[in-house]
Amino acid sequence: MTTLDKLENIKHGPNIVELKPWKSIHDTITAPMITALGAKDIPESNLAIGFAYITKPETLGIETHQHPFDQWVFLIGGDGNNFLDFDADIEMYLDGETKKVNYPCYFFIPKGVAHCPLVIKRVGKPLIFIDARITEEASVRPS
Repeated sequence: MTTLDKLENIKHGPNIVELKPWKSIHDTITAPMITALGAKDIPESNLAIGFAYITKPETLGIETHQHPFDQWVFLIGGDGNNFLDFDADIEMYLDGETKKVNYPCYFFIPKGVAHCPLVIKRVGKPLIFIDARITEEASVRPS
């Protein structure tokens, strides 16, 4: 399985992209991840969104950083029949404060706002992590 920097989704026409799996940089995330790569997939597309299935505690993201674009981080229950069935304890550093959540949610991170790390302290039930942004860059990771 490839890594994000080598990920090549497959374009099937002007508006359809087949998502290919890639391996997380985190050893605790063992399920294949998928990501829409925005303009790298479709030149006119500015949406990049990645999905991960989380089953164990982990610190996601890198040291505190910021982006020149807005970002959304979703944390929802991993049961496909009930995304609200959420059993985890999360801490997110956001704009000078550590936010604690134990419910399905999303964080809106405006451009220029310092954020991370995202610490998944406890996982009672698997959850889905979604990282989204609208920008012409192909990755949410800062350079």
